[in-house]
Amino acid sequence: MPEWIEFVDGNRNTVLRRVPFDEVPPANREVYLRGGLRVESAEEADEIVPIARVVRTLLDDAGAPADPDRASQAVVREFDAAGVLRRETLQRPSR
Repeated sequence: MPEWIEFVDGNRNTVLRRVPFDEVPPANREVYLRGGLRVESAEEADEIVPIARVVRTLLDDAGAPADPDRASQAVVREFDAAGVLRRETLQRPSR
């Protein structure tokens, strides 16, 4: 288990902050797997993978990296301590 989770600005590849692992809610700091596939809860899982790095990249409508004033969405990629991508989420503003 990592001691910290790094939160990174993916557009600038800059670490914004490091948060102690135990201060992040379990569902946000871990990925739950059963038979290698993601499940929703720790109770369903046969493997729990801790997250070590969270990278948020702002994107324009075409999916290209964008400055905040041009961004229409963000992709959040979560990696384990070995650098393996474990979860990816697309965020769009509510309208």
